[in-house]
Amino acid sequence: MKIKASHLFIFAIASSLLVSCSALGFSKAKKNIKLVSAYTKTITETEQSNPPMAGYFFVVRWENENYPESFFWRGNNGWLTCNIEKAHKVVVNGKSEYKSEPFDITTLRKGDTLMLVPVTGGRFPIPKEIPTKAKNTLFYKVNGSKWLSFPVNKITKK
Repeated sequence: MKIKASHLFIFAIASSLLVSCSALGFSKAKKNIKLVSAYTKTITETEQSNPPMAGYFFVVRWENENYPESFFWRGNNGWLTCNIEKAHKVVVNGKSEYKSEPFDITTLRKGDTLMLVPVTGGRFPIPKEIPTKAKNTLFYKVNGSKWLSFPVNKITKK
């Protein structure tokens, strides 16, 4: 059986990526969450303090039996903790959207829908395990795990 050089090259790249992720101390684990929607919108002065600002919103379906310890957003502006609320689909003016409400995280069940909203304020240093090149990624821990990552590739503007 003859092995092509291109196959060896692909195998070498894949192996080095796997080793790199393990060495950095975090795992890419899409099996715990499924992205439903990711968007940014301007938050008006009536909904928050002055001046108006752009906010990020992530609607995800939780796909694990255990609840997450925390969520952080690593965007272009640093390392932000996320508020975690339960999300419900509603119809407003003929359009489907998600509304959220606070809840006790220990009641989270597999299949529940969550709204994750990065918030400014507080001083949460970026853990040394998180690479500086990691951008537009949700990071979280479950049941004492290492940092798990979920890259968000498409964020729409509302």
